[in-house]
Amino acid sequence: MRKSARLFRNSTIKDDATMKSRETGVLEKSEVYFSTPSQTAKKIYYYPISAGHFFCVKGYHLIRDNYDSLLITHILNGTFTYVKDGNHVTARAGDTVILDCYKPHEYYTDNSFESIWVHISGGNSFELFEEIERSSGNLVKCKDIQHVKKLLFRLFDCIRQEKPSSESGMSLDIYKLFSELLSPQSPKAKGESSYEDSIQEVKAYISENLNDNLTVSKLAETINMSSSHFSRVFKQQTGVSPYDFVLLSRLNRAKYLLQQTDMTIAAIAYDIGFNSESNFIYFFSENEGISPGKFRKLKF
Repeated sequence: MRKSARLFRNSTIKDDATMKSRETGVLEKSEVYFSTPSQTAKKIYYYPISAGHFFCVKGYHLIRDNYDSLLITHILNGTFTYVKDGNHVTARAGDTVILDCYKPHEYYTDNSFESIWVHISGGNSFELFEEIERSSGNLVKCKDIQHVKKLLFRLFDCIRQEKPSSESGMSLDIYKLFSELLSPQSPKAKGESSYEDSIQEVKAYISENLNDNLTVSKLAETINMSSSHFSRVFKQQTGVSPYDFVLLSRLNRAKYLLQQTDMTIAAIAYDIGFNSESNFIYFFSENEGISPGKFRKLKF
């Protein structure tokens, strides 16, 4: 049965101060609460719209055109399946799912599940969602599952206890949730323990050889990987591409040398791998909004 956002909002009743869901397949012990953000929150904060602790059984199946928010749901037990581009993706206990509910979406269970969830909006939440979806997809295996659960239950409790004064705190918790989703577990290839040591080796090599021509192929060779595989693993481990990491490393080294040494700007340029002073000045100014000479005069 197709449900609208309005039907979803009206699917709760007040029962001894506990909001119960009337959704098919949602057990009576489930709870759902709604929150209306202040005008201040709408302007400057991330804010929750609704939150719930659901226990669902087979028969729970939500199909909705829109519900203007993002959904973050963490699966505590059982299996939760969502539909993305025609594909049915199943999340299990310990998984976190983030969905764009501004457009049509669908999720259900073929068995049963328990979840803690929150619908959120505000700030640059959609841009953060796009970055998460681009880097990890909609199903995220977070590094610190206990922290994710703690944040979600804390948001749930704030809404349940109707604490309008906690809007700034809820905004901070939502940002922390985004941070967890932006730093997921690194996928491990079958038969391999981890790439962490290898990537640390590459990072150390970069730091020691900034004045060299640090191409992706050269970096990949240091740990005996193909360039494509190395680029993928490096991005998974660090959150940035090898190329961007080298540029950031050069920028940070330049800042240090400008502030802590008397080296000329030309000497610094060559020390960090630029073939001319003018190229370095352009690069630095484009990234920092200030020339190397002016940066050197800043007091920290």
